[in-house]
Amino acid sequence: MLQNIVVSVFIHKVDGLSEDQRADALRDINFRVTEELSEAEIGIIPKIQLTSVYDYSIFEALSIVGQKLIPELLSTFEWLLNALKNPCGMDRVMLFDVATKCYIATDTETVPTNIYEMCCDMLDLVADVSNIYTNPEAVYYYDSKSFSLVHLDNGTVILTKYICNNLILVCLLPESCLNDLGLIEHNIGKFSQGMDDVLTANNKRKPLTISDFN
Repeated sequence: MLQNIVVSVFIHKVDGLSEDQRADALRDINFRVTEELSEAEIGIIPKIQLTSVYDYSIFEALSIVGQKLIPELLSTFEWLLNALKNPCGMDRVMLFDVATKCYIATDTETVPTNIYEMCCDMLDLVADVSNIYTNPEAVYYYDSKSFSLVHLDNGTVILTKYICNNLILVCLLPESCLNDLGLIEHNIGKFSQGMDDVLTANNKRKPLTISDFN
């Protein structure tokens, strides 16, 4: 029974430590916890992460925990993200929860911390700009028409598109891909429809698998 329990531990407020000190602290804590659990014959290996209030590490850690709670949906989300990413020539595709800035799913590649932080900054920028033009009584800054493009100095474009259920798509792609913006918008539409189908089926407790899209 214990083997099915996933334990995540956040070591918070590590702001005052240098990178070397953080690495040493994490290694020491991992060793001591693993040793004590082993001596107590408790078959649990906790996932220990360092977090801080001064960066996005706490949101990144919560993202990883959240993904473990939806293993069946996660594989389908990843398949849909890759089905969008590859034909459009995108570098990275992520699905965020608007309210928490936790990423619900990504394409199959690992997300570097600097990429995650850049995407969070993009969401903050969109929210700040939207706040200027949104009805003050509005609860959310996003709706089905929310779409934005930001060009970076290195030739990368960050694209955001609201999908549904408080979920927003964040894509990193080369500027050259914008020559086929119509194709990108079409594929995002297909992705949105796929997400809607998945969530609707899940709400009805009818599992939807990758084979349903083939």
